[in-house]
Amino acid sequence: MQLLFTGCESVPPLEPFNSGLPPAVPENLQVTTATDGVVVLRWWQNIDPEFSSYKIYRSINDSLNFSFHREVRTNFFREEGLFYDSTYRYALTAVGRNGLESKHSFVVVAKPVNNLDPVLPSYINLHPVNFENKLMVSFEWSKDDNPDLLGLEVYRSVTSGFTPTENDLVTVLDTLNDTDSLALIAETNYFYRFRVKDRGGRFSPFSEEKTAFLYPMPEKIFPVNEAAIPLFDLFIIKGIHYPLDYGIVLYESALLNEVWRSPLYFKDGQGEVYIPFIASYISLNKKYYWRVVAYLPGTSTVVAWSDLSSFQLTRYN
Repeated sequence: MQLLFTGCESVPPLEPFNSGLPPAVPENLQVTTATDGVVVLRWWQNIDPEFSSYKIYRSINDSLNFSFHREVRTNFFREEGLFYDSTYRYALTAVGRNGLESKHSFVVVAKPVNNLDPVLPSYINLHPVNFENKLMVSFEWSKDDNPDLLGLEVYRSVTSGFTPTENDLVTVLDTLNDTDSLALIAETNYFYRFRVKDRGGRFSPFSEEKTAFLYPMPEKIFPVNEAAIPLFDLFIIKGIHYPLDYGIVLYESALLNEVWRSPLYFKDGQGEVYIPFIASYISLNKKYYWRVVAYLPGTSTVVAWSDLSSFQLTRYN
């Protein structure tokens, strides 16, 4: 029996079908949400084989003149940050892969009035720190489902269990990472409460109380600032009278190009702390900068940074 092998001719790729017509007009356009500066639109998915995308047209306080607003490929659309007292009108078209556009759908109307009180963020984290004797409390928080957010009000007291008043308001946060540095004093417990304000003047409930304690700055003992000395084996610092971990960070310049960092050493209260200096690659006759960093024990949470001092090595021992 003889086997016959035959080649096959290549088949040219199929070109997309083009009827020369636009897709069907989008149907069942609905406003499913219109509240607190948010509008959500939904409509039936276009199953036309030549469909490519939808174009959304919008007018504001005008029933006649619409302008192109967005182009989407899903069958829903959400926008926020709208004005409560404005009336928004929307219409859709469908666009085909051939570039042709359908007629407009019927028009829907939305007025996103201010109906709901804002909600508290799901988390608000405080990080008090002393950076070169500049005291600050940093905040990190979530916006959550507050599309018409104006800001997070921050109230502060030195008395635990306080009821916030206007006199306790220290700042209004409008970014998710911000700080309070207003007239803070080291070795003081500060108590904070928060609430959200929206653009319509509505408020969330107040948060539970959160506490921040600011530590003093660690002191450097050896080497003294601007020292020119032979290679040494110990940094000496003065511990703060609280249980903390301490470390040394070494830089090539005052612009903080880090070249060495020590392990952390625990000190339970005030007194001298000796931190070994093991960095054989340090150059002679070159100025280096160093500082002390203090951490909550057993954590990576920095609570204080000393200012910078400098030294240079004159010889190796």
